[in-house]
Amino acid sequence: MRRLTSIFLALLLAGLMCTGALAAGSAEIVRAFVYDGTLYTYVSMDGMEQPVTKAEARVGGQTFSAAGRLETVRQAGAPVTWLLLVDNSTSMPAFRQEAEEFARSLAQSGGENTRFILATFGDAFTVRAEDVSPEELSGEMEKIPFDERVTRLHTAISQGLDYFEELPRQRNELRCMVVLSDGVQYDPTGGVPYEELLERVSASDVMLHSVGLGGDREALDSMGRLAEASGGSHQIMEEVPAAEAGSTLAEDSGRLFVTGFDLSGLSSEGGTEQVSVTFAAGSELVCRAEGQVELPKLTGEGGTGADVQPPVQLPEPPAQTQNGIGGGSTSTANPSASSQGISPAIIVGIIAVAGIATVSGLLVRKRRSAPAASDPVPQEEQRGIYMRLELVRGGLAGGQSQQELELRDELIIGTDPLCDIVVQDGEAALRHVRLFSVEGAVYVEALDFSGAAYINGEGLQKTRRLRGGDEVTVGSTVIRLKF
Repeated sequence: MRRLTSIFLALLLAGLMCTGALAAGSAEIVRAFVYDGTLYTYVSMDGMEQPVTKAEARVGGQTFSAAGRLETVRQAGAPVTWLLLVDNSTSMPAFRQEAEEFARSLAQSGGENTRFILATFGDAFTVRAEDVSPEELSGEMEKIPFDERVTRLHTAISQGLDYFEELPRQRNELRCMVVLSDGVQYDPTGGVPYEELLERVSASDVMLHSVGLGGDREALDSMGRLAEASGGSHQIMEEVPAAEAGSTLAEDSGRLFVTGFDLSGLSSEGGTEQVSVTFAAGSELVCRAEGQVELPKLTGEGGTGADVQPPVQLPEPPAQTQNGIGGGSTSTANPSASSQGISPAIIVGIIAVAGIATVSGLLVRKRRSAPAASDPVPQEEQRGIYMRLELVRGGLAGGQSQQELELRDELIIGTDPLCDIVVQDGEAALRHVRLFSVEGAVYVEALDFSGAAYINGEGLQKTRRLRGGDEVTVGSTVIRLKF
């Protein structure tokens, strides 16, 4: 009977494992580069229902574990350099106020370890101010004269990339160039061909973003394609207020996950190489992301390693089949079954059933023969769960619209200034609800029944498990949780 029970439990657990694999999210490598023997990747993640705790990269036929923790740009305190490239042609004076509002909002939302460089272009690419502080940026923008009669847009973007290549890098610095222009290209000499520029921004380690001003849709779309090829964003001021565009760009950049991989042991003659990064939650594969990276010449000894922490060990990912990951930039952990083979999820399930059934049998035998209970095995130190809070309605302390937190033991939401998440709400209690985790799952518990609490509009009576994207209402304040 016990043996049948063990087999049943093994089958049930295997089914749960397959279900978890199907609930995976997706990831995209938006920038990848090598500096001082370390591969740095900036990754956008979406739809993650489990906390990602481990990562490894495969490049040049070898696999490398992540050095340090997987964190967002804001959490890691990664340096960010913004080069604002402003069109100062005679068609731009009408957009001066919008350009200044965008720059002011970007500077205010940029966060720590952020520096600004201000450049203009018309007939020539000109750097007007370097290492500008957020407080000084607005004043520098006001000094720009919009008096150029030639607009060498493509040449200026190429020269901006040249400028970045000569600029000394700060470790894993995220480099962003933001073009503020009506998108009109007027270069009597021809300048840099568009297709050539498109190829260059795609391969550069600089993220190109564009802010479109005016109503020439064809010109703005052309500028937008350059930004998209770079993994950057394209915003049009007629559709998005300037201040909102600046804060959105800063927040989106701060939410990128930055990961470093020590390439010690990799030999390379240089050139473009395919890179695949695997993400896992504990021992469960969550997703993969693929891209390309420009490798320098490597001798196999790696860099100085001054900024690299000891690598985090990752489980070996499942082998790729002939119909596995292709040349796209994203991939889930459970690709759809091809017409020529069995779904990888089914294979994983079969292997899991066999493995767990074997382990169950060994455990039964061990119970029969073990003379006494052994000392408890120390458990792995609990990792926190990264959470992002987005304000849907109401107010948070300090006027914030978002917060990034790490859930380890618990997080208290209420009006008490000592709470982890402080709401400004006369209908909320001092300690209204608490968030806590059990075995990687996130739960919410009502603490004060004198104030109403809701999850996605449904009343919260006691405790309920949460999923990424759920909305928690305390009093009249609504907060969306992303984790």
